[in-house]
Formats: sequence, C-alpha cells, structure tokens
Amino acid sequence: MQKLTIFLIVIMSAILQLAVFSNVFFWGLGPNIFLLLVIFWTTQEGFESAFSKNIFTGFVYDLILFCPIGVHIVSLTLVAFFVGFISKRFLVVARNWRIFILTMTIIFGTLANNIFLNGLFALENYFGRASIGNAPVSLFSLILAKEVVLNILFFPLIYFLLKRIGRSNFLQVRNKIF
Repeated sequence: MQKLTIFLIVIMSAILQLAVFSNVFFWGLGPNIFLLLVIFWTTQEGFESAFSKNIFTGFVYDLILFCPIGVHIVSLTLVAFFVGFISKRFLVVARNWRIFILTMTIIFGTLANNIFLNGLFALENYFGRASIGNAPVSLFSLILAKEVVLNILFFPLIYFLLKRIGRSNFLQVRNKIF
C-alpha cells in the first residue's frame, strides 16, 4: 500500500507540474514539485531511508521530460544528499530556527539542482547526445529566481499535504525531525 501511495503521489505531481502549473503560471514555469518531494522525504526520513523514493522520483521525471534516463536521478539524488547533510546537522539541533533553515535549504536546493542539471546537460552536449529543450538556465536569471520563490511558497502546501497522508496510515513517515 505504501508503494502504491508513493507511486500515486509522484504521478499526481507529474500531472500538476507539467499539465497544470506550466499553463497557470506565466513563462510556463511553476514550482518544481519533484524537487519539493525530494526535500520533504529527505528531511523527514533521512537520505538513506528516502533514497529509493528519490530515485523513483528522478526516474519518472526523466521519463515525462524525455531526458536521458539518469539526468534527473543524479541531480535529485545529489540535492537529496545535500539536504540530508543539512537536516542532520542543523534541523535537529536548531529547533527555533527550523523554518529559516528549511527555507534556506529550499533556496540552496533549487540552486544546486539547477547547477547539477546545467553540468549534466553540458556533459550531454559534449558527447553529442543533447536532447531538445535542455537549454541551461543561467544562475542569475529571473526564471530561476521565480522558481525559487514558487518553491518556497508551495513547500508548505506539499509539507502539510504529505504529513496529512502520512498520518492517515497510508504512508508511514517517521517523524525524525519535525
């Protein structure tokens, strides 16, 4: 039941991100729901426990964007490793600063995801295997700033929705940090 619930969460996130949010928000860019799922699962369960969920999320993201398999898997796994490191060191100790640290984690996670994807797409271009639509986004662009703001605004929605699902015993999320 837990695997089915995770599968449905990832599929619904794909539909929301690519079919709904790309048409609702201007510039065709909405929040990166897949990245927010990875950040949520990693802060809640730790890097090791959420590893398979993060791999599956990256795999689905690669499939729906028609990217070579592994691009988003590597990127989201590296971001999850970074988030796991931050959450082990700071979120457990600094209970009063939790919202600030989580916000900074979302900001740096979004920027790190962009840097990793730009590096992977540059590597892909170097070997001549670039796919259509894999244009790198500049680190100091307005589009990336918009994605950071939308990720910060949508993370509480993702957080409370997945916490609610976790409390309903469909998805057993251990409360390590929160």
